[in-house]
Amino acid sequence: MKKMREQLENWEIEIGQLKEKAGKVSAETQVKYYKQIEDLRLLQKDARQKLSELSNAGDDAWKSLKQDAGSAYENIKTTFTETQKAFKEGLKESKEK
Repeated sequence: MKKMREQLENWEIEIGQLKEKAGKVSAETQVKYYKQIEDLRLLQKDARQKLSELSNAGDDAWKSLKQDAGSAYENIKTTFTETQKAFKEGLKESKEK
C-alpha cells in the first residue's frame, strides 16, 4: 500500500507537468489534453478511495478490496502511460508544424 500511495503522489506531480505541457499546444489539442488530464485525475481519485477503503477494511473485506485497489492502480498506470505517449506524440507533431 505504501508503494501505491507513493506512486499516486508521483502521478500527481506528473499530472501537473502534463498540464503545463498542454498549455503549449494549439487550442484544439489543449481540449483533448485537458480531457485526458481530467480522466487521469478521476482515475487517481478512485484509486485513492480504494486505497483508503483498503486501509480501513477488516480482515473479511480486505482480500476483495485489495483486488479492487490493485485493479484501480493498474487502470491508472495504463492510462497514465498511454496519456504520456499521446502527449509526446502531440507535442512532436505541433513542433513539426
